[in-house]
Amino acid sequence: MKNTSSKKTKNKTSILEAINQNNSLIFMVFCLILGFLAGVLIFKTKNTVSGYYSKEFINLYNKLNSGFALAIFNSFLDQLPFAAAIFLSGTCMVGAILVPSALAIRGAVYGMTFAYTYFTYGLMGIVFSLLILIPAAVIASIGLILASREAVGFSLSLARLAFPETKKPRIEQDFKLYCMRQLFVLIFFATSAFVEALMSTSFISFFNFLS
Repeated sequence: MKNTSSKKTKNKTSILEAINQNNSLIFMVFCLILGFLAGVLIFKTKNTVSGYYSKEFINLYNKLNSGFALAIFNSFLDQLPFAAAIFLSGTCMVGAILVPSALAIRGAVYGMTFAYTYFTYGLMGIVFSLLILIPAAVIASIGLILASREAVGFSLSLARLAFPETKKPRIEQDFKLYCMRQLFVLIFFATSAFVEALMSTSFISFFNFLS
């Protein structure tokens, strides 16, 4: 009985330690999900037949239906503003506030897009999202979460410079490491663009949202 209780205690301790070590990642996931839910609520509380949503979705549909090479380019280009916002936010002392906001905005965009496809096209919209939009969005979201964690970490390092009594970080070396990690995260965005282009060229012909 003692062995069993000690094992349970160790398991609980390891879980708590894992949560504590990855609390920044958990917080970023929370911001993205919160933004997603906010996007859905914004769509529902605003005019659901607004021409804005229709134009944005048709624009997205046309980009996905533009051929494999152009679909990759357009998908990657759509992700760059958020990636750039997170990277630049990490280079300032208030990045710990700006980064979660940028991540939440990206989540809100996803939420409004998925909400529009569901409420406008029903089952066809759900299938469209599952086949084409969601796989790429999941990969890109992983990249954004990792980029956000690095950005917040470097921003906090910069913030420590404002407190003379704290140990000074090695900013030059940390910045090089920060840039290398952010470049690595671009692999997720490139993979996301490739997956979205691949899925769209494979299945876009089954959907006709222009008629």
